[in-house]
Amino acid sequence: MTIREIFTVIFLSLGFICFLISAIGVFRLRDFYARLHAAGICESAGLVLCSIGFLIYEGFSATGIKIFAVFLAVFIASPIGNHIIVRVAYKQSVKDREVR
Repeated sequence: MTIREIFTVIFLSLGFICFLISAIGVFRLRDFYARLHAAGICESAGLVLCSIGFLIYEGFSATGIKIFAVFLAVFIASPIGNHIIVRVAYKQSVKDREVR
């Protein structure tokens, strides 16, 4: 295993852990807003880490540029979409039922 592959595995593993924490947060947190917060923050961190891992593995190539373009689009759109969902829910006074 080369050093590049080792760093790729490390970053992809850390990204997977962030995605896993996000999924657990969505299922375990009680409030609608807390769930969206957990999903938004951890998914963004997981996306950054996984994208870095893929970019390290691919290097500077056409595929690497495509990975960066997808990363940039999702990294910009995800927090904006999450903010819009929360804002609309707040304006409509959405209150989530407590999960027991």
